[in-house]
Amino acid sequence: MKGVILAAGDGTRLAPLSFGLPKPLITVAGKPMIEYTLEAFFEAGIRELILVVGYKMEMIMSYVGDGARWGIRVDYASNPDYELGNALSVYAAKRLVGDEPFVLSMADHLISPRILRTLLASERGGDTLCVDRLAWAPPQINDATRVWVNKDGFVVRIGKRIEIWNAVDVGVFLLTPAIFVAISHLPKAGDEGCGLSDGVRWLIEKGEGVRACDVSGSFWMDVDTPEDLRYVEEILSIKEF
Repeated sequence: MKGVILAAGDGTRLAPLSFGLPKPLITVAGKPMIEYTLEAFFEAGIRELILVVGYKMEMIMSYVGDGARWGIRVDYASNPDYELGNALSVYAAKRLVGDEPFVLSMADHLISPRILRTLLASERGGDTLCVDRLAWAPPQINDATRVWVNKDGFVVRIGKRIEIWNAVDVGVFLLTPAIFVAISHLPKAGDEGCGLSDGVRWLIEKGEGVRACDVSGSFWMDVDTPEDLRYVEEILSIKEF
């Protein structure tokens, strides 16, 4: 199974650090953010990756190269419309993904390999979103995408503004090519751009649904702001990743 990592955004909320560097190359506790993601995929046994790039993509491609340093193979897809939403970055990987399911993560989410292993072990042939019912740290809950998981283990609502929710979107998915159909039906720019959450809502409402994979208790952090970065570096100074 292939992995897809979204690394196209300009990281405006991490300014001024992101003025000279693409967000995935900003260091967290001594190494670029994207290395945590690459290492997690390797340790989970996923060795073929597609990196979707956009903002300052030459710098990312120069640093990561073909992935051999991490024992993986990396191919690249470009999303020139990265400012219009991350669903378009997912769609940019369509040709390289082909007709097979794939695992999706974000370059600015530091994730434990345990999350990927749990997701792969739970695979039942459908689109799946990793959720955390115990999230509490500021980089997890500030600006979080909230979800409601029903008693049958399906995500039935998702969004940053939903008022009733019982878990948080971790930003790690197992997706089938149905997501490309969903994205093709989305307007190119909605209220918050063309977002992956919009694609998930389409699958919930018009597709085969989206299962939840509970990874509560596994380490993950979403680094969006300088405050998030300081918090995560403090945590990593006292806790093994």
